[in-house]
Amino acid sequence: MKILHTSDWHLGRTLYGRKRYEEFEAFLSWLAETIQKNEIDSLLVAGDVFDNSIPSNRAQGLYYRFLCRVAASSCRHVVIVAGNHDSPSFLNAPKELLRVLDIHVIGSASEAMEDEVLVLRNEQDEPELIVCAVPYLRDRDIRMAEAGESVDDKERKLIH
Repeated sequence: MKILHTSDWHLGRTLYGRKRYEEFEAFLSWLAETIQKNEIDSLLVAGDVFDNSIPSNRAQGLYYRFLCRVAASSCRHVVIVAGNHDSPSFLNAPKELLRVLDIHVIGSASEAMEDEVLVLRNEQDEPELIVCAVPYLRDRDIRMAEAGESVDDKERKLIH
């Protein structure tokens, strides 16, 4: 299995006030071609897809066109996790729709381990890759505790 890992695209970022959409488009085109040419089976995108929590329509368009292009390629799985620049709710919003294309989006931490430990399957429904897809953990994710949970209990849960 061929896996390609990438991160920190920062789509929509400007440089000294200059918009960089042509650079982003060239990068995503190169990445899609690389995935196709090298017959990549799984793409892992580890955070900071966008540069801010409210990306422009143009940045969103680049992202979704890229995902459609990859979904139409030989790449069987795409896993995207949120970084500190991404909005968890924004990335999560289309996750059910994207899952139909075998694109898994993890925008925020979850109490359910199966939401972040993904068992990706082949055409015969056999496990072929396990991905521990943990998004950027915000302070509120770490501090969130269950009723009656002590600091020691929370620490043990985070470590194990």
